[in-house]
Amino acid sequence: MAERVFPLPDLGEGLEEAIVSAWLVAEGDTVSLNQPFVEIETAKATVEVPAPFAGRVAKLHVAAGEALAVGAPLATFEVEGAAGATPVTATPAVRKLARDLGVDLSMVAGSGPGGRVTREDVEAFARVGDEADDDWRVTVVTEIPVSLTRRAIADRLTEVAAIPQVTTFRTVDCTALEAVRADLGVSPLPVFVRALVEMFRDHPLLNARWDGQRILLFHDVRVGIATDTERGLVVPVLADAGSLGIADIAAEIARLADAARSNALTRDDTIDPTIAVTNTGSYGSEFGTPLLNPGHAVTIALGVIAPRALVIDGTVDARPACTLSLTFDHRVLDGATVGRAFGSLVELLESRERLDALPR
Repeated sequence: MAERVFPLPDLGEGLEEAIVSAWLVAEGDTVSLNQPFVEIETAKATVEVPAPFAGRVAKLHVAAGEALAVGAPLATFEVEGAAGATPVTATPAVRKLARDLGVDLSMVAGSGPGGRVTREDVEAFARVGDEADDDWRVTVVTEIPVSLTRRAIADRLTEVAAIPQVTTFRTVDCTALEAVRADLGVSPLPVFVRALVEMFRDHPLLNARWDGQRILLFHDVRVGIATDTERGLVVPVLADAGSLGIADIAAEIARLADAARSNALTRDDTIDPTIAVTNTGSYGSEFGTPLLNPGHAVTIALGVIAPRALVIDGTVDARPACTLSLTFDHRVLDGATVGRAFGSLVELLESRERLDALPR
């Protein structure tokens, strides 16, 4: 008989220590290879660790409920005829996978560091066995061709991931907004866009972009309107929004949406947005965390307008409301700057008098 000390293994979670939750065997018990013999509690889960040897449990080095550093002795086994044998090196998760797949780890060549058997080694070994079986089964997948639009979206989002961006939220009492848009016979979006343009008069830095080592401040407001199409998300641009009234904005948004969905946008319809707006409420979403489009510093999402319980002058009242989500480029804007601008926009949207004063 030879003694083998089994240390607490690295459970693949980058842990430095774990807790011995419960022993499933006692000293003197006989165990078989891969038999669960201890439960280890990590920060994420409780894991059953299988025995790395067949033999007798000679010593349990820690009591249940105690913490143990990874690599410290966990248990000692007496193993028959194993004085010169080299045990298979594998994590508990890989040992469990092998047990579930019916794979003998001693038959698997390890490709990991120091000859450790990896999950991929076990799965590859199991596949070979399956392919030799007349009853093997294949999981069927469907390959979906990717359109140029979808590829462009993916490439653009890869660029977006490099931007340090933050999202902040505000709830808006939409009583005034709903009244004004009903009077004008338009959706809330054109009213919101015109209010956004008005906000830029006092907070122009939101209509800017980061350009390497400098900030470019735009004088024209060009609003990208996120539009859902069969080909994916398209962002046509409402040009020179600052010169348009609400009715003209509504008509132009409708034209751009129709052109986007019929694949009839021109180059002039898609270039150089200075800010983007997405209406997540159009499909019932309460709020979202919109991503920035490279080329400008702010994207704003409008959540669905629906009755909510708001506290008005100390009294709870059910009013139409929505959540606005504003994502900004932190290279261009600080939280305080955005907070002041966002507050100004909310005040405008909640004021019937100020909304009535917007160009119609």
